[in-house]
Amino acid sequence: MIHASNIIIMIYTFFFNMNEGQRRNDIVYFFFFLRFFFCNCMKLNIANPATGCQKLIEVTDEHRLSDFMDKRMSTVVAGDRLGDEFKGYLFRISGGNDKQGFPMKQGVLTQNRVRLLLSQGDSCYRPRRDGERKRKSVRGCVTSPDLSVMSLVIVKQGPQDIPGLTDNSIPNRLGPKRANHIRKFFNLGKADDVRKYVIRRTVYPKKEGEKPYTKAPKIQRLITPRRLQRKRRMQALKKQRVEKSKQEEADYLALIHKRLAEKKLKHRQDVKRRHSSSTLQVSQKPDGTNQIAVSELLEKDSKKGRA
Repeated sequence: MIHASNIIIMIYTFFFNMNEGQRRNDIVYFFFFLRFFFCNCMKLNIANPATGCQKLIEVTDEHRLSDFMDKRMSTVVAGDRLGDEFKGYLFRISGGNDKQGFPMKQGVLTQNRVRLLLSQGDSCYRPRRDGERKRKSVRGCVTSPDLSVMSLVIVKQGPQDIPGLTDNSIPNRLGPKRANHIRKFFNLGKADDVRKYVIRRTVYPKKEGEKPYTKAPKIQRLITPRRLQRKRRMQALKKQRVEKSKQEEADYLALIHKRLAEKKLKHRQDVKRRHSSSTLQVSQKPDGTNQIAVSELLEKDSKKGRA
């Protein structure tokens, strides 16, 4: 059996017989290799939407994680194997990261990493420019032991409380902002005034001696008389634009018909003028050639009569 001191001496002689750049890279790879193969622990990031709390626990026993292996994202798994304090809990797998930090992506049915061309709206990608697409490395949505962190969401709470997760409640910092959301939150009707039910937030100034004050969000999609008046005005302007466009179209068509009629009339007049000028040129020529031709015809007729 090789002693630990001998292993350290072998590593020392192996690394320090190289040049500085190669030694630095190999040391980084070596420690990454040790972490990857000898650190089999997995972290579980558990979130409780009912209380707004989150807790990160570390599990070193692989047998406790057996129920969470080879499962897809959004799968509901019982947490009885994690420990006695998790009995009766139901967890939903919401995601995770592998040991190199690449996130799991829903819909990629594999346990390995793939490179996908992602655009705006896709998960695991945030575009820097409008319309930008990029090929990114993401991990499949099937869980396996190579994950370093797995994200879980509590679907059903068990009988026992978990310290830091179910025994404390963190209130929401901000209330609803949209008018319909405020009505739904306070169970209001359409006739109720939403502005009276806005959740205000107290702000404590940093300077000493100043009084604290409250801030309220601007209510979005609030129906007010001014908004109704603006809507009626926009509808009236739209109606005027439609009527104006129809009138302009009718005037344009009338002008086109008028121009076509004028063009046809001018063409007829030109044809008539050319026809009349050609007949006049045949009947009356200025050099008298037509009169000579007529006298010659009369002489020929007289000669035929004598014969």
